[in-house]
Amino acid sequence: MQRPLTLWPLLFLLLFLGLGGLYGGIAMLTDPTGGSLQLTEVLPLLPVPDYTLPGLFLLIVMGLAPLVLTYGLLDRPNWSWAETLSRWSGHHRAWTGTLGIGVTLAIWLIVQGLLIGFKWPIQYITAVNGFLIVLFVLVPEVRRFYAEYAYTNFQWPNAV
Repeated sequence: MQRPLTLWPLLFLLLFLGLGGLYGGIAMLTDPTGGSLQLTEVLPLLPVPDYTLPGLFLLIVMGLAPLVLTYGLLDRPNWSWAETLSRWSGHHRAWTGTLGIGVTLAIWLIVQGLLIGFKWPIQYITAVNGFLIVLFVLVPEVRRFYAEYAYTNFQWPNAV
């Protein structure tokens, strides 16, 4: 089955999120005071002493995970460690993970908005990116593509 056309914008959005997450995460980890990102005035509004934990979150969840999911959506590898995701959603693991990243991004932005407000254009860009990730992952042809793959490649474990 051929990849749906609407998959390509989704992959672009994931790459954009991943590269931004890597940049922000690395910047926060290399300068936990927030000086390099001009975020020193925001730190007192946060429940953390420095940007180490937010930096780790950005690096791993918003940086590395979207890049791994981009690969997963393209290649559809058989990741046994993520099998539960396929069983839960009835779709390929990468599709389910991508939906999860979109929801996680929405929660991250809601918490961020409650703690510090929406002050910078990147927050709006990230919010639109997250909305579009969820929108594109739920497009019927994308859902069908990853549901059919999950069902045609599912194997029941051997009975003992």
